[in-house]
Amino acid sequence: MKKITRKEKRERRKEINFFQEFIKIKKHFFKDINTKLKTVKDKRHQSYIEYTPDIILFNVLMKNITSIQSMNQMTTEFNTEECINNVSRVLGYDDLEELPHHDTINNFLKRLKPIEIEKIRKYMIKELFKKRCLEQYRLLDKYWTIAVDATGLVSFDERHCEHCLKREYANKETGEVEKTIYFHYVLEAKLVVGDMVFSIDTEFIENEESYEKQDCELKAFKRLAERLKKNYKRLPICILGDSLYAVDPIFKLCKGKDWKYIFTFKEGRTKSIWLEFEELKEIEDNSNSKGCTWVNEIEYKENIVNILEAKLIENNKEKEFTFITNIPIKENNAEKVLFAGRSRWKIENEGFNNQKNIKNNIKHLCCKDYNAMKNHYLLVQIADILRQLFECGYELIRSLKASIKEISSRLLESFRRELITVEDIIKLNKRIQIRYL
Repeated sequence: MKKITRKEKRERRKEINFFQEFIKIKKHFFKDINTKLKTVKDKRHQSYIEYTPDIILFNVLMKNITSIQSMNQMTTEFNTEECINNVSRVLGYDDLEELPHHDTINNFLKRLKPIEIEKIRKYMIKELFKKRCLEQYRLLDKYWTIAVDATGLVSFDERHCEHCLKREYANKETGEVEKTIYFHYVLEAKLVVGDMVFSIDTEFIENEESYEKQDCELKAFKRLAERLKKNYKRLPICILGDSLYAVDPIFKLCKGKDWKYIFTFKEGRTKSIWLEFEELKEIEDNSNSKGCTWVNEIEYKENIVNILEAKLIENNKEKEFTFITNIPIKENNAEKVLFAGRSRWKIENEGFNNQKNIKNNIKHLCCKDYNAMKNHYLLVQIADILRQLFECGYELIRSLKASIKEISSRLLESFRRELITVEDIIKLNKRIQIRYL
């Protein structure tokens, strides 16, 4: 793309009503999302309801999309006539006088079952598949790559709730416990499509009652996998994971669900496989000019696995990568499998890193109630899908080459200061063309 001058940037910014263009993207991909937001099962006493679920949830989504971190800041920033009008017009209300206070929102999220938000995400992901606009990102023109990884959310010096995980730090000399940390972890499954990563499922890693048998990432993955298969029965999936997943139970699980997998492989993880690979790669001549070496059909218990190793020069440094997979490696697919395996890092960078440090702060405690914490996290995932589609799909935004923070700032100001008219809402019904590079 041709480099633009600062003056050209200023002129192009004038052309964009960031909030209006965001609503176009939202309408284009998810025409029924307003209805989905409105019809979540509301546990509140109906006679005391001032704001319907769609108003409450849309406010939280806009908080996340505009990178506002705290609920208190959201209440302050959204307190403009233009903001109130924009929410009214987008959601189809005529009599909205105020937007809900953050206490009202948190009281709602305390009672809302997380499955209600998960249903909305499921609707969004299935709509993206129906649009067929992301087909070019399939691995080997068939498999949708889904990266899985866990991350920490919040930690406490004292037990926060009955679901906390616990980590004890002992004195190396005496063995006595000197410090105990209580924390919450989450396992995330993200659909990797080019430079975008969309949350497709979430499993909270949590204890039920005691700390004798703590929950862990692999246990959580088994629960997540069952739900993923149930929700997307016929979806051809390739799971991407780090070396933690390169074990027999996970191989069997993927085989039973007819899934492919590509996991980072390290020498100490499954020693017998590693030793056989080291022996066979010297005997077999399976390599290409791009630095890839592979060995197929290594038997391990009841599994047949394949190993791909690559030694590459990048930025004048030699880098080595090793992956274990149930995809047979050939000369014409080795690079594609390697690229897919390496793309797992996107769940850490475009996924967790952006949500923790740039777009949102998922480690910020928006509400101490555990159920509300879950709902806040899930709403961040939904908002992130909308946000990435907006950033990557709107050509004028792409041409600005603006930073994530600049886009957030301009989207927030547009939402707070620029009025959406009835005519603008009518125009949303016109078809638009979206291209993802």
